[in-house]
Amino acid sequence: MKKRKKKESAVLNRLRTHYRIVFINDESLEEVASIRLTIQKLYVLFSTLFVVIVALTICVLLITPLKYYIPGYGSNKTHMQVVRLKQNVDSLSDLVAAQQLYEANIRKVINGNYNGKPDTAMLNVKEAEKEQMKSIFPVQDIKKKK
Repeated sequence: MKKRKKKESAVLNRLRTHYRIVFINDESLEEVASIRLTIQKLYVLFSTLFVVIVALTICVLLITPLKYYIPGYGSNKTHMQVVRLKQNVDSLSDLVAAQQLYEANIRKVINGNYNGKPDTAMLNVKEAEKEQMKSIFPVQDIKKKK
């Protein structure tokens, strides 16, 4: 327990030990600047600089059109286009599947391999012709009163 406290106090003492950085002009040996720092202050300074630089970078990317160069980031317009294209592809694939099923059924009928229930109803040709004529000429339901 005492060793742990000694190690913690030694680390804290190293962090709080003051150091002086002196900038001296080489030609005149005149002291230009002097800074008194601790390792703890230096750590806080670099951490703050890192956070500020990251925040500025994120702000620049969000505000300017540079965000469109980030992979996976697109505008809402392109996202909607992708959704519509996916819907079109899905509907076209359903249509192709239905056409292939229809073609397979026609092939079975032509080859004589159709196993379904046969349609044995007799067709009345005269009734069919009447129905065709009704569909060509519109029926007038309105009668004139005299």
